[in-house]
Amino acid sequence: MNRSLRRALPALLSAVLAAGLTACSQGGGPAAAGPACDTAPYDQAITAYSAGGVLAKGPNGETSPDHTSITLTEDEVARVRGMAATAAIVMHFSGDSWSNAQVAGITSELDRLGIRVVAKTDAQADPAKQFSDVETALAARPTVMLSIPSLDATALAPAFRKAADAGVKLVFMENPASGFTPGGDYVSVVATDNYGAGVIDAHQMAKALCGNGSVGVIRHAAQAPTNVLRAQGFTDTLAKDYPGISVVEDKGLLGPDWKGEGSSSVNAWLTKHPDLGGVWCWFDAPCEGAIDAARSTGRPLAVTTVDLGDNVAIDMAQNAYVKGIAAAQPHQQGVVEARLAAYGLLGKHAPAFVALPALPVDRANLLDSWQAVYETPAPADLQTALESG
Repeated sequence: MNRSLRRALPALLSAVLAAGLTACSQGGGPAAAGPACDTAPYDQAITAYSAGGVLAKGPNGETSPDHTSITLTEDEVARVRGMAATAAIVMHFSGDSWSNAQVAGITSELDRLGIRVVAKTDAQADPAKQFSDVETALAARPTVMLSIPSLDATALAPAFRKAADAGVKLVFMENPASGFTPGGDYVSVVATDNYGAGVIDAHQMAKALCGNGSVGVIRHAAQAPTNVLRAQGFTDTLAKDYPGISVVEDKGLLGPDWKGEGSSSVNAWLTKHPDLGGVWCWFDAPCEGAIDAARSTGRPLAVTTVDLGDNVAIDMAQNAYVKGIAAAQPHQQGVVEARLAAYGLLGKHAPAFVALPALPVDRANLLDSWQAVYETPAPADLQTALESG
């Protein structure tokens, strides 16, 4: 598999669908991949993404280097450890699997580098609180700050400007604050291949529905690049490769009750659309609500989402609603961010944008994917669910 295969996939998929390989089992519910459905084209499309590298470009059109190239020599580590540097970690929200793993990756690498964390904040999905959190963190006089301004990159920019003007080395997660320039205002942005994650989820949804059906899209209402790119990757791929699948609902959520808002949205959709076949979410928590809605109504529903959270992983293991996950690599992303903060302290040239590929997760590779994403074995309840599902 290589990039030439990826370029050939649209024609391949069109030919397969035209040849009538969209036969699916109905079972009284939405179209779903069954024994009569040839899933090979969808599997090939997913494999082609994995073989071809990241699709995302940086905020200024930058091409990402391989994230494994972000390294520090023993001498550089020793120099950083001698600086008595300090760090602030300013999160948009926390408590979910992605945020927990992101912070764990950052703190473990900062500890290796001898950088002491002096502030760690949780904005609880409130842009105004995150603005205040940045100012609170600055009062601790950190040398570096690692933060994700995805709630409102424009409204938060003045707060981050105070940090930049104070000489704090900024490393952004996912997207920079609006109007900021790499190499001057900040060191680098480290992101998931967000567009690619949406692409994976679209192929996974098409496989679950065997190329035909109606779906709903749950996105973040804030128009930060991370949120926009995930949704674009999903909807662009459906429109280009799967004309038999239509997006009949599209809802933006603002949180912080992601699960509750997802549940209420999907409950309404299931009433309005008796043939609704699937739901996609830009991260896992709203899709937990989608699962609750489907379960409470007894309706079949195919769910795909970004991020390998505990609950969606268990649902997948149980052979229930979740049919595919495009997993970010938050722990490794945090490690890369901490190393780039060290680049800033050393004055070492840093790439303006680094993206980590999304990992396609299905039930067959669920345990291996968990190990790869979190760098720890899958929890016992997930292993039990897989064995009994």
